[in-house]
Amino acid sequence: MKAPIDWAHTRSPVPETKEAQAERIKSEKFFQALCQETSIGIALEDLEGHILFANPALCSMLGYTTEELRDMSCSAFSHPEDQKQEGPLFHQLCAGLIDHYKLDKRFIRKGGSQIWGHVSISLLDARYRTAPLVIGMVQDISEKKATEEQLRTSERSLRDVASRLMQAQEIERQRIGRELHDDIGQRFALLTIQLERLHQDLLKARQEAHSWTALRLCKSAEELATDIHELSHELHSSKLRHLGLPAALKELARKTSSQQDLRVDFHAGPLPKNLSPELAMCLFRVGQEALCNVIKHSQTRNVEMDVTRTNGRIVLKIKDFGIGFEPEVSASGIGLSTMRERLRMFGGNLLVNSSPGKGTEIIAEVRH
Repeated sequence: MKAPIDWAHTRSPVPETKEAQAERIKSEKFFQALCQETSIGIALEDLEGHILFANPALCSMLGYTTEELRDMSCSAFSHPEDQKQEGPLFHQLCAGLIDHYKLDKRFIRKGGSQIWGHVSISLLDARYRTAPLVIGMVQDISEKKATEEQLRTSERSLRDVASRLMQAQEIERQRIGRELHDDIGQRFALLTIQLERLHQDLLKARQEAHSWTALRLCKSAEELATDIHELSHELHSSKLRHLGLPAALKELARKTSSQQDLRVDFHAGPLPKNLSPELAMCLFRVGQEALCNVIKHSQTRNVEMDVTRTNGRIVLKIKDFGIGFEPEVSASGIGLSTMRERLRMFGGNLLVNSSPGKGTEIIAEVRH
């Protein structure tokens, strides 16, 4: 049998008119019917947190009968960690500092299992009562929380896969860079020497036409050897490994300036000496990708690149003075996504400040 709400001890001692009494009784019956039929858990509590009434929905959520819940303290079935968060809010409510609060919290059901609930707690209007009451409404959001946890697990798995792919990519870049430098680069250097000797031999034999052909081939081989050398360092920076991030970025700025119609002004502030090789490589690749984007898209001749440590963060900025773009439209490109994913592996983030005609600023931040 469904227990009615006992309002007797909460009513005001002030005499009521017949009209007011009839209206109050009507409201109480409506409220009781609403409490009995709704799927939302409802409880009335005193200012000590003891339950005076619990509707069937709340009883079903918690696994207790109405009689068992009556006079129980809400803290008895609240998760201890969430109770620490809610306790101060409840005291503020009872003290009149706030009139309501909402939060998501865990409940311990009878038997020990847990559910998640979205709770809304308010002080009831005290005009018809001698003692203030607290009304709590609970919506079961366990399924929602389970879905959110599944999404978080999937995101963690995707980030882990992306991290392993990037690590594998970095290992492969190092391998190819060493192969280009130590094998193919050396073979081109040897070819250049042989062509130079052939040029000299043909000159001595007075075969000038053939000797000049050999010289042109020698020059072409030298250019190819230089290109291979540059490419090997783009794939795997020896300066980064031996001299650190500032030196590697400075060399990147120098090479970009010399190879492109672009002036790159580089500045480095003090950086931690214990910067890990993995984080240094991450920031170096972000700098590479950012300069590549500048060359491809910005239509500028001036770039500023700055790396320093400020407020517990390592900050790398690449600023151009080109045509800019609308970040809302173009900020999801592969280059920017790759930079974001690299930084996310280290708990960092990428900011993009740009607008048409006013250039673009890329800011990579990592806590360190």
